[in-house]
Amino acid sequence: PLKLWAANVAGGRAKLVTLGEESGILELPPPSVSLHIHSSPPCTEFSPARNGSVGSAAAADVEGGVQVMRWALDLMLGRGDFSWSLENVSTPTTRAVLVEYANRFPERVGFAIFDAADFGAPQTRCRLIAAPPRVIRSLQEMPSARRVSVREAFEEHGIEVPASHFKNQTRNRDGTACVRSVEEQGFTVCASHALTWCDREGKTVRVMTAAESAVLMGFPLEWRLPPGSRNAQRAVGNAMC
Repeated sequence: PLKLWAANVAGGRAKLVTLGEESGILELPPPSVSLHIHSSPPCTEFSPARNGSVGSAAAADVEGGVQVMRWALDLMLGRGDFSWSLENVSTPTTRAVLVEYANRFPERVGFAIFDAADFGAPQTRCRLIAAPPRVIRSLQEMPSARRVSVREAFEEHGIEVPASHFKNQTRNRDGTACVRSVEEQGFTVCASHALTWCDREGKTVRVMTAAESAVLMGFPLEWRLPPGSRNAQRAVGNAMC
């Protein structure tokens, strides 16, 4: 994914380093008003699905995720970066970490929950964003974009939707599939499972391709994806919307 990102972005350079090693830290450019650092610590450690079982392994995963979040925040605050952001899923654990940092550094750390659909993305994608308070205020004060449906997003790319509805991997309380119309925003695009095209009753038509998932993430059609459907879906679902 890093190599492909560099190939897709004119002048882009990608570097793979192990976080926490001194070399990785020293290679970052010095703080500057023209530099923005974005951090996206792994969110699977906080996933309710992953941590639904009771046991020390799940607790250890959550603690590991917390440590990575703290590492990223401490790095940016310690460097004194003028502009930075951190993205993760919103859970009681992640919010508690940011409440702590906001209380310790009220002039330097703010956070809020944002839905990408409010910014014109054709999918519901709620994420917890931390940044300097002025950045959070700027995001909150941005005019809400017009909501874009799945059909509109596909039509904009010259693609016909193959079904009238789609579903994700979850179930309603009565056991039926969670189904939405293509006239609505999509469910959150995930790295592990693509959404599925279906009819109104939830009968499967076919699974969305990684390229179709990329449309819901806002990628242009010419954006090159990794070879293989599993690798491509992982790259798309883990990307920034």
